[in-house]
Amino acid sequence: MNFTRILSVLAVLVFSAGAFAQGNVPAKRIGPTVLKVDAAGLKKIMRPTNRPMVINFWATWCDPCRDEFPELVKLHQKYRAKVDFITVSLDDLAEIGRDVPKFLAEMHSEMPAYLLKTRDEDEDNQAYRTVSEKWAGNLPMTVIKDERGYTVYERNGRFRTETLEAEIQKVISTAEAPIYTIIEFVKFKNGNSKQAEYFYENNWKLYREEAKKRNVIASFEMLPADAEAAGAFDLMLITRYRGKEQFDASEKGFEPILKALRPNGPALLDAVKPDEFRETVFVYRGLQIPSQ
Repeated sequence: MNFTRILSVLAVLVFSAGAFAQGNVPAKRIGPTVLKVDAAGLKKIMRPTNRPMVINFWATWCDPCRDEFPELVKLHQKYRAKVDFITVSLDDLAEIGRDVPKFLAEMHSEMPAYLLKTRDEDEDNQAYRTVSEKWAGNLPMTVIKDERGYTVYERNGRFRTETLEAEIQKVISTAEAPIYTIIEFVKFKNGNSKQAEYFYENNWKLYREEAKKRNVIASFEMLPADAEAAGAFDLMLITRYRGKEQFDASEKGFEPILKALRPNGPALLDAVKPDEFRETVFVYRGLQIPSQ
């Protein structure tokens, strides 16, 4: 087997992870400028750019919102280097150039500010479901998303500053954890490439999609070998874990996923068993080092 080719591909994967490990810091918007968004726009602005995000929904007529806002400003000033903060007002559109920016100026808020304006009740509900399946638009509402876009904390009602800060620190710690990687180099056997591709698409990939949702893994890729592999392998299976704790707990984390998705065993094409269509020729396990 051509292990020189395998190690060459491995070096590129392990030592070129800068794009995955490092987020792009968005340009800072300063001052009380307030931008209008609809339901579709809300979905876009709530999408993190490889950094954790705190989203606060409020209105000038909401007393608990006004009460907690100074604490939100302090948290933004303290954690803005590592976390993106945005505020979304549910005031009437007429206030986009009046009471909303006036209040933000009084609070010395430098967080990007938006005002949600929808056409009807259906779009209202669509916008609310973007935030949380449990939310009906009552205020205040605060959500934390991790760098991948998954909600890790939500609070409908006035937040406790110490609780919110602890959750922010937790999501920062997770985002900064080193990436551990498992890379499997797989060769197809006995001319059963269709059976192998079916197996990985309908089992391996399915498991990891669910594992990512459950925060069991950080990310995954399934990559076909290119010409440089020279027949040494046919498929690369890459699974990334955020931090050593997640990495060490991977086997335990996958157990309930396999039971839930494939309780009767993996899906197979033509009843061909895995040992008949695949061979693992090399496995890398270890710390993924970002490029400098």
